[in-house]
Amino acid sequence: MKRIMYIAVVLFLSAVGVYAQSPTTTYPYLYDTFTNGTVVMDDGSKEARQMNVHLREGRLHYIDNGIIKEAYLTDVAAVEIGSDVFLPVYTSVMKVVAKNDNGCVVMEQLGDFEGAISGTGAYGVSASASATMKLTSVQMDSQVNQNYMNILNEKSEGMDLEIVSAYYIVTPKCKAKATRNDIEASLPAERVAQLKTYVKEHKVKWKNPQGLLPMVDFLAE
Repeated sequence: MKRIMYIAVVLFLSAVGVYAQSPTTTYPYLYDTFTNGTVVMDDGSKEARQMNVHLREGRLHYIDNGIIKEAYLTDVAAVEIGSDVFLPVYTSVMKVVAKNDNGCVVMEQLGDFEGAISGTGAYGVSASASATMKLTSVQMDSQVNQNYMNILNEKSEGMDLEIVSAYYIVTPKCKAKATRNDIEASLPAERVAQLKTYVKEHKVKWKNPQGLLPMVDFLAE
């Protein structure tokens, strides 16, 4: 509940926008640069960091003395990067895209590394990358414990990376991927029957954050 209350305040704050640029396989981050932000803990304490979201598994990375580190999300209530607010969901951070008094709709954003490897991604290969370039697990996950400026300078050397998004619903009682199948699988049998009626009556739109808010209410009951 502390997390939901915090988001209700932060989403009304006016701040300088931070915009995602085209990431690459050598710089697989949501934002073009590591950006000043705030980590809010469950006890209300705050810590300022330069942060970014890694697109391999949605992990939170930060800079410590010029070195990229991965943050542990234990006891983290929320993360603010620029004007964006993220919630910890399992081991990832996901951006809040809609909310009401009962919870939030959050968006998972991951890089399509498999598409980059096969050449089937929407963005294809950058002009500076070889068409025969092979993407290894080392290249995809090698940013942690590396010098930030070195990684930033190598950004243009990689393949363009498409971002694939998915919605999740977060309430004080549950976290669930926002698909009908995933939500049904998380419910007891008697609630599944109620869900079918509820979805029809409330005209739930599964691919629209605002259209998913009725499901926030349903799962908060």
